Parts: sequence; C-alpha cells; structure tokens
Amino acid sequence: MVRDVLLQAQTRGAVRVVPRVGVFLQANPTQARIAVSETITGVEPALQLAVGREPVNVLHVLDARRVIEVELIGRAAIRRQMDDLLPARRLLDAMLSAPADIERQAYVEIDFRFHAELARLSGNAVLAAMQRTLTDLLARHFAELPTSPERRADSERFHIAIYSAIVAGDAERARREMDQHLGNVYQYLLGFVQQPPEMPSAG
Repeated sequence: MVRDVLLQAQTRGAVRVVPRVGVFLQANPTQARIAVSETITGVEPALQLAVGREPVNVLHVLDARRVIEVELIGRAAIRRQMDDLLPARRLLDAMLSAPADIERQAYVEIDFRFHAELARLSGNAVLAAMQRTLTDLLARHFAELPTSPERRADSERFHIAIYSAIVAGDAERARREMDQHLGNVYQYLLGFVQQPPEMPSAG
C-alpha cells in the first residue's frame, strides 16, 4: 500500500525515490512531470493567442494545416467507430445538398466543420485543437476566394473519398486523399495570389 502511494507520488514528480537510500521531496514542484491522468485546460485559447501574436502568411497557415491534418485523418481511419461517424456524415450530406447559390461563407463553415469533426475522430484533442485554430485563421480568406461549380464539385469528390477511406478504416488511403485535397487547395490559393487583378471598367 505504502509502496503504491510512493510510486504514484514519484510519477507526479512530487518525490524522488532512490533505492536503498530513501524518499526525497522534489525541491521545485513546478518542474514535476505531469501525470498521465492529469489534463491541461485552455489549450485552444493558448494556441490561438500564440498564432495571433503577429501577422502570419496565409500560405504558411495552410501548409501547417496540411501537415497536421494528413496525420490526423490517418489516425481517424485507424480509431474510428461506426457510431462516431454520424456527425461527419451529416455535415458531408449538408455540403453535398447545399444550393448552388449558397453564400460562400456559409459553405466554408460547413466544409471546415466537416474537417474538424474528422480531426476529432483522431482521438488527440491537442492536435484537433491545432487543426481548428488553423482553420479559424483561414476561414475569412477562404470565404473571400472566388469559386466555381467545377471547383466545388472537385472539392466534394475529395471529401467523399476521404470519408469513404475512414469508413473503410484505410489510413493510408485517407492520408493520400487528404494530402492531395489540401495540396490542390494550396495550389489554387497560390494561383490566385499570382494572378493580378483586372482593371475595373470605366464607366
């Protein structure tokens, strides 16, 4: 019983056990390791504050999102349970059934909520919070980008392919589809930046 208590205290970093010598209190408890059972509050606000301290390049944000989300989607495919997929399926249905004249901002919101729901399925709340923070930063930029029926159809094909890979539990295919999807988005945004605006017509 005493041995178990000492081991727990050592795990928390409160004491240091030296075999055949004794038990010592840690001099600086602030340096103690966090036990596995403990949680940290305020992760998402802290991430938002950290990223928002100075202006960031939107392409860098999108690149960071791609790095994180490709890994998240693979984990989601491995860990997913069928009864956890309903929220993502409903968001995908909402995206596919949205009218052609839906406001761009409303469509982007459905799109990003779908991605956030898939990230949640990964089981890592910190990485999912990072993903949400990055998409929050991107939302306004995406809402202002011009789109077309062809671009929307292409994006929705990727969303269906990603969801199908998760349903199948195919982590490699899920990662591949997500990487290609976000790679295409990156190239589209880069192309938009490279294209100079047209002169407004006089009149």
